Amino acid sequence: MNHFFIAKPKIIAIPFAGGNQYSFKTIEKYIQKDMEWITVELPGRGGRFGKQSLDAIHLMVADLFDQILPHIKEGPYMIYGHSMGTLLGYELTKKIVEAKMRLPKCLFFTGRSAPSVLTKKKRSILPKPLFWKEVYDIGGVPTEILENKDLLDLYYPILKSDFKAIEDYEYVTQEQPFSFPIYVCMGTEEVGEKNNQQTIEEIMAWGNETKSLYGPELLEGDHFFILKSPEIIAQKIMKAYRTNSTLTTSFK
Repeated sequence: MNHFFIAKPKIIAIPFAGGNQYSFKTIEKYIQKDMEWITVELPGRGGRFGKQSLDAIHLMVADLFDQILPHIKEGPYMIYGHSMGTLLGYELTKKIVEAKMRLPKCLFFTGRSAPSVLTKKKRSILPKPLFWKEVYDIGGVPTEILENKDLLDLYYPILKSDFKAIEDYEYVTQEQPFSFPIYVCMGTEEVGEKNNQQTIEEIMAWGNETKSLYGPELLEGDHFFILKSPEIIAQKIMKAYRTNSTLTTSFK
């Protein structure tokens, strides 16, 4: 006897440095009910606060891969990431390809130039006051964290680990670009030629990672523009998925 079920499309979301399972709540609430939003979470934060933080991208990716395996076996999905989450999403997708698992319909990345553009400054080794000054200058965490001393103390070891992972990351060129599209969206204030801004050329380098690059699309705001326009971001993510897939998939 054949049994058919409709698999809900999944949006697997990977937070920014210091982020946790609650980082995208304002966006998630605008996702329609025929799609499932899943925010993955690294050790050392949120619901995994008691676990040892990881300070290397390959270790983070291995952890995320184990988390998403049950989700990508069951139906269609896409991956969304912001800032550090784009780097993790990119490397996670490479691991999915290498493992010959079900591929995402598309990737949607915000707030970071291509993985080939490496972070040169070693902020993670700075003394605590200088570290926070650098984080403030680059807009590296949401304002509500920077304005709360208790939160700063809580986030300090987490962010240090995350920044170290980003700074030590070694880019390896893919043998073949992804066969599925990458959508890129940035805040207007984080793109330009000024210090701590990302250039259009650095963002367009995402085109080396896929056969189909869409963007960069610019939305009003700084590095955390996604939290200021959550409904717009949610609509764009859903549209990207629906452009690349039907909403239902049947399995025997």
